[in-house]
Amino acid sequence: MASRLGQVYTSLFREYPVLTRAAAVTGAGQLAFALLNIYALPVYLVQDLHLSGLALGVASATFLLCETVLKYPMGRLSDRLGRRPLVVLGPLVVCVNPVLYVALPPWLWPVIFPLRALDGVGAAALWPPLFAMVGDVVRDRSRAAAMSVMNTVYVASIGLAALLGSLAAHVTHSDRPSFYLVSSLLAISAAAAYLGLPRRPQAGTLDSGAGKPQPPTAAEPEASERGDRAAALSPCPMALVLLISVLMSAGVLMLANFLILYLNDDLGLSAGRISSLLAALAVPVLLLGLPLGRAADRLGSGRAVRLSLVVSAAMMWLIPSCRTPACFAAAAAVLVISHILGTPAWLALVSQLAPTSGRGGAMGLVSTAEGVGAVLGPLLAGWLWDMQHHFIFYGSAILLSVAAVVALLALKHGRGESTR
Repeated sequence: MASRLGQVYTSLFREYPVLTRAAAVTGAGQLAFALLNIYALPVYLVQDLHLSGLALGVASATFLLCETVLKYPMGRLSDRLGRRPLVVLGPLVVCVNPVLYVALPPWLWPVIFPLRALDGVGAAALWPPLFAMVGDVVRDRSRAAAMSVMNTVYVASIGLAALLGSLAAHVTHSDRPSFYLVSSLLAISAAAAYLGLPRRPQAGTLDSGAGKPQPPTAAEPEASERGDRAAALSPCPMALVLLISVLMSAGVLMLANFLILYLNDDLGLSAGRISSLLAALAVPVLLLGLPLGRAADRLGSGRAVRLSLVVSAAMMWLIPSCRTPACFAAAAAVLVISHILGTPAWLALVSQLAPTSGRGGAMGLVSTAEGVGAVLGPLLAGWLWDMQHHFIFYGSAILLSVAAVVALLALKHGRGESTR
């Protein structure tokens, strides 16, 4: 049993040592951005500077807009310059910003907006090239598992950010140390990228630990890899990929701003029970992320995406009828499991849609579409919430159902599946 668990959880890292270093870059970078966006800046602007919620919203929108607009150009730039320079420069150029936020005199608070725009530039430079780099160094047969590692670290960092900010404030009796911590994490992310990531990885190659790419074997010729990507692209042109990305992102993020309110107002859960429920739902993400990534590799990325969307849509249709916490928790657990199966498979599938010379642009373009969905989802959710609270789940179900239908039609006949 122990050897079996070791095979599931450690063999991927032994085969691709660079994945451990990429996960470290992801963890430090996302923990920094999440700590800044979720905890440090909202608390500082509203409670310390006594600015309005509108000012906070505009500051957040400035960051998201700049990040969304620049993801595709940054991805394309990484195709030309290499992944590592942008992954290093992204967090490095904004690591001073958190210190400036708390150093500015209160009357200069509008300077926050251009600083937030620069934060968006840094985030756009970091994420598409980093995820494209994983697609560069990991072969198709393990790509969903590798993306699952990145996705698990990314999601776990978001959950850890609020806890870390609260702990820092409790220990120091001040909100400012969170900003210094953000700066330190961004510097660590840049340093880890500079020291640990390959300069210019080759498509479908192994990281030997010595930084030397390995050529494709006879069983895995480069021409075969190009053929697999062409097979993935032919039934699913980029327009449909972008449509699926918008629908998926909007469908999931419709719930982001209203889930806690629904659990409290409609299911009558206390803050403590809500925290316990959310903590319990985080367990599958941590324990099953890598095994489900491997399952997606065996099943095929396209099939895993279709299955995930069908199950997710079904759960969204079901949740409004769950009037007890136990029923809601069961449906939500299935939803979380389907999400951690489908998200890495989707990232793996997207990474196959272009050769290495264009992979950064493809990842950036899809990230831009997800950003559009992230903007549209909460707006639609707010309109539905004002009509009936549980309508947000129906709205999400409709969007995910349409995404599932598009995926079933676009990824048909088993094409776009990993055959290795």
